[in-house]
Amino acid sequence: MSEGEFEAQLTLKDRLNFPYLLANQILTFQKAILNLEFSEREIREAIEGFVNLIPETWKDEKWIKEIEEAKTEEEVDMRKEWCGRKIGEPKIEKRESFNYYKMFQACINLLDRKKMLSRTVLIEELESIDFDAVTEDALRQSNISSE
Repeated sequence: MSEGEFEAQLTLKDRLNFPYLLANQILTFQKAILNLEFSEREIREAIEGFVNLIPETWKDEKWIKEIEEAKTEEEVDMRKEWCGRKIGEPKIEKRESFNYYKMFQACINLLDRKKMLSRTVLIEELESIDFDAVTEDALRQSNISSE
């Protein structure tokens, strides 16, 4: 089988390291938070990128509810400014926004429900018998039975 035929048989799962991409997006969000020159735009873009990486089939009802709770509504005064003062009749426009920290938490909760954040390790433990104690008990039993 030639290399070209082998690559054609590979699925996207074989080519794409999806957990790495998710972890990289989480680190991008943390880097945006820890940046000394705090930028709300960087945080917004990191979270939107994280949300867009999550496949639609993973998004359950609880995730949708948490995202709905993260929505906020802002009132913005759309009047023109002249010399630093708003002029004209008040023109308030409502804009929908999100609390990006709550969105991030909703995504982390989703990954936790999908068992992607922790690893279950099975440990087999054997109960041991203290042979010294067993032999002492056996000697005592033999002494009692011989009497």
